[in-house]
Amino acid sequence: MQPSAQMALMVDEKQCLDVAERLRTVQVHPDRYLLHSTGEADRRQWANYWFYVTAICQSTRTFEGVLNGRWIRGWDYLVEASMRRREDFTAERMLSYAADDLCALLSDDLNPVHSPIDRVEERLAHLHDCARRLLVEYSGEAMNVYVRSGGRLAGEGALLGLLSKFQAYADPLQKKPVLLAGMLHEIGVWPLHDPQNLKVAMDYHAMRVALRTGIVEVKNETLANDLRQRRPVNSDTNQAVRSAVSAACDLVVSASGLAVFQFDKLIWHLGRSCCFYEHDPICGPAHSGQPCAKHSTCTFIQASTYPCPNVCLFDGVCRGSLDPSYRSYWETNIYTPDY
Repeated sequence: MQPSAQMALMVDEKQCLDVAERLRTVQVHPDRYLLHSTGEADRRQWANYWFYVTAICQSTRTFEGVLNGRWIRGWDYLVEASMRRREDFTAERMLSYAADDLCALLSDDLNPVHSPIDRVEERLAHLHDCARRLLVEYSGEAMNVYVRSGGRLAGEGALLGLLSKFQAYADPLQKKPVLLAGMLHEIGVWPLHDPQNLKVAMDYHAMRVALRTGIVEVKNETLANDLRQRRPVNSDTNQAVRSAVSAACDLVVSASGLAVFQFDKLIWHLGRSCCFYEHDPICGPAHSGQPCAKHSTCTFIQASTYPCPNVCLFDGVCRGSLDPSYRSYWETNIYTPDY
């Protein structure tokens, strides 16, 4: 084990290797939303679209509804609803967006009154700041951020630094920047010269899964109880937990043979399925031999080649599947616009 920064948190290297070994047994399906461009104009439109959509991708817990004949939630709802108006995602249009425009965009029937989204003014402020800065510094085009970076993610004058100047992308742990860069690299819109610098997007799903699997150990009992009881934490504690989880994920990715973007998808889908925040984790003795109630809607199964036998991929390796004290961990409880 090696200690992480600032808090009594430790990365368990052996547990990371054990988790990585399980990951070697599955492959990741292509993302249904990440469509490849058909030309330069299409590339620019996709760059703008994903730039603005990712900017408002924080705490999508309230996002849900029926689109294209099926009930969806969270990120899926954000993307499918906004894709209906992909032509709206220009700097000029985003700068003029009002609360009703955003609510209409993110509603089942394009009626703002029926929108499920919260934190509307916060998200609107992010859209306005993104649009304003693009117009002033990048001729209104997200593609020009990539061009100015020289196609580099990290280093002086590279994407991470350039994106951090936008309010929506200012997270010190860079959840939205690496998510955006990873997606656009994946579809060839922003091909990176240094994709090895991509990181796992540090959101609440990643934290929850990392703590429950035991790839990160909490050595401070006060912090452990705060996480189990879902008590609010301060920014320093939040960043320390996220930093430890990020370091653990780096080890898992390195040992698993998966690309960062593939592992990111798997841990994210696991966090919104077996380890979802609306219910206790679907694992452990209570679920042994029982059919899984979420089997037909599980996005982890849909996103991977895992032939789920009603048992989580990490069952028996994940400490949460064996020990209720790990199973009771939750992500940090904090209000943040970063993820």
